[in-house]
Amino acid sequence: MMKRLLLIFLLIQIFSASAQDSQGNDYYFGENFHFHGYSTDKRMMVRSDIGFVISDKYISHIFEDFDNNKTLPGKGLKQIPNSPILLGIKLNPKLKNFISPKVQNLSKTYHSYFIPDSSDAIIIAMGINKDNYKDFLYRVVENDSIELTPWTPIPTLSIKYGAKVPYGSIGTFNYPEKLILVEVRHRKIYGIRDGYILDWRKNKRPILEQIIARGPSEYGYFNLLDRSFNKGYVHQYDEYTGAPLDLTFNKDSITSLNLEFENHDTTPYSVQLIKKTENTADTIQLEWWTQAKKFEVSNKYLNEIGEYELLIHKTGDINTYNANEILRIPYHIVQAPQQFSATLWPILWPTTLISLTIIVITFFTLRYRTRKRLVKVEQKRQTLTLQIKNIQSQLNPHFMFNAINSIQNLIQKNDFKGTNHYLTKFSSLTRATLENAEKEMNTLSEELQLLDDYLQMEQLRFGFQYDILNNLKIHNDLIDIPNLLLQPIVENAVKHGISTLGSGGRIVVTIDQQGQDLVLGVADNGAKLNTETIKAAGGYGLRLTKERLALLEQLYPENSFKIQITASSDITEICIVISHWIANI
Repeated sequence: MMKRLLLIFLLIQIFSASAQDSQGNDYYFGENFHFHGYSTDKRMMVRSDIGFVISDKYISHIFEDFDNNKTLPGKGLKQIPNSPILLGIKLNPKLKNFISPKVQNLSKTYHSYFIPDSSDAIIIAMGINKDNYKDFLYRVVENDSIELTPWTPIPTLSIKYGAKVPYGSIGTFNYPEKLILVEVRHRKIYGIRDGYILDWRKNKRPILEQIIARGPSEYGYFNLLDRSFNKGYVHQYDEYTGAPLDLTFNKDSITSLNLEFENHDTTPYSVQLIKKTENTADTIQLEWWTQAKKFEVSNKYLNEIGEYELLIHKTGDINTYNANEILRIPYHIVQAPQQFSATLWPILWPTTLISLTIIVITFFTLRYRTRKRLVKVEQKRQTLTLQIKNIQSQLNPHFMFNAINSIQNLIQKNDFKGTNHYLTKFSSLTRATLENAEKEMNTLSEELQLLDDYLQMEQLRFGFQYDILNNLKIHNDLIDIPNLLLQPIVENAVKHGISTLGSGGRIVVTIDQQGQDLVLGVADNGAKLNTETIKAAGGYGLRLTKERLALLEQLYPENSFKIQITASSDITEICIVISHWIANI
C-alpha cells in the first residue's frame, strides 16, 4: 500500500513539475531529472514524444516507467526511451522558463535547453552500466563547429540520486554565453546515440535575413530588405535590426510576406500582430511556437486598409521582455489610387472647371471661419491645460509633504536602515516625478512602476500588504494615462485607510478593461470611507483628482472620466473609468 501511495505521489510531482504554461507564465525545473521517450495515449491511441520527470531522490524509478510489464496510474502504452543510452539531464531547480525544443541531428532529434541564469547542467546515462560502459563514447561541440572534447570514453560510473546500480556519469557542464552539443554514442553502432543541446546565451532579438514580398515585380516576388529593389515600398530601415520602419503598400498589391530569420533551432519564436483598422483594434496571436527559419504572414492580414505591426520574440509572455528582445515590423496598407481614363477628359473638363471654382470659393470661406474657430478652440485648450498643470503642481507638493512626513516618522523611531531605504526610494520617485512634471500623459508601465516604488516606501513604514493586478491583454507601453492619476488615491488609501492596521492592512490596485473602457481601481480594507463626507469636502488629493478629471473631460470630449466610490463594512474602493480609451491607442 505504501509503495502504491509513493508511486502516486511521484506521478503527481512529475505532472506538476513538467507542466508548461501555454501563455508563457513562469514554470520551474524543480528537484528533478528529465528524460525523453515515446508513449501511446491509452484514450486516443496516439503515439507521441513525451518527457519523463523523475525526482532526483529516486532516479531508479525511470526503469519502471519504461518497464511495460508494470502498470502505473496514468502510464501510457509501449513506453520506450529516446535510445538505449537513457540520457537524463538535471538543471538548477529554480531555473524558470527553460523551454526544451527538439533539434534535428541527422536521423535523430535532440532536446535543447535554454539556461538563462548561466547555471550548471548535469547529464547522466542510466542505460550505461558497468557491463557496457566501455562500448560508449561522448563528445562536446561548441556552436556546431568547434569540438571542445573529441570522442572520449565515459568518464566514470556513479551511484547517486537514489540509484540502485551504477550509471554512466557524463559530466557537469557550464559554458556561459555559448551553445553546446553534448552527444553520446555507441562505439560500433552509430544509430545508438543521443544528446542534449545546451544554450547559455542571453535572450536576444530575432535576426532578420530577408522579407520576401509576393506581388507585382518582374518575377512575382522581391526582397523588401534590398534597398535597391524594394519597389519604393520602404524608405527607412531600423539601424539596429535592419527591419523596415515605413513599409507602405496598396491594398491587394502584396499577397504574402515571408519572414526569414537567422537559424534559431534552440529558441522558438512567438509572432503577434497589432491590427488597427477602421472597424477593429486588436492584438492577434499568429504563432505561439515556431522553430522554423521562415514564417509567412497570411494574405488575410494584407488586404484590409489600416496600420499593423508584427512583434516577434522568444516564445513566452511578451510583457517579460525588454524592447531590445522584440523585433518589430510595422506596415501600413492604403487604398490604391483610382485609374482615370483619358477619353473622359473632354466631357468632364467644363464640369471640373465649374466645380473647382466653387471649391476654391468655398475653401477660402471655410478657411476663414475655421481659423477663427480654431483660435477659440486652441485658447480653450490652453486654458484647460494650464488648469490641469496647476492641479498637478498642487498634487506634487502634496505627495512630497506626505513622503517627508514619513521620513520624519522613521527618524523619530531611530529606524536608520529603514530611513536609508526610504530615502533611496524617495530619491528615485522624486527624480521620476520631476522628469514627468511637464508631461500631460505617461505610459501605464511607468505609472505602475511609480506606484510600486511608492507602496514599497510606505510598506516599510506601516507594514501593510499590497498587490498590483494588471488584467490587460495588451502591453502597458501601448497605453498612456494622465500623469500621476492614481498617486493621490493610493496615498489616500494608505493615510486614511490602512496606516493603523500594520500587517493586517491590504491595498489592491487593479487595471482592467471593460470593452473599450479602461478601469483603474484602488481598494483597501481600512476604516469605512464616509462617502457623504467625501462629497462635502473630501481628502485634499481626492478633491484635486475630481477637479482634474472634470478638466480632462473637457479637454477630451470624446471620452468620459468618471470616479466611483464604494464602501462596505470592510472594503473601500475607488475606481476611475475612462471610456473608449483602449480604442484610442
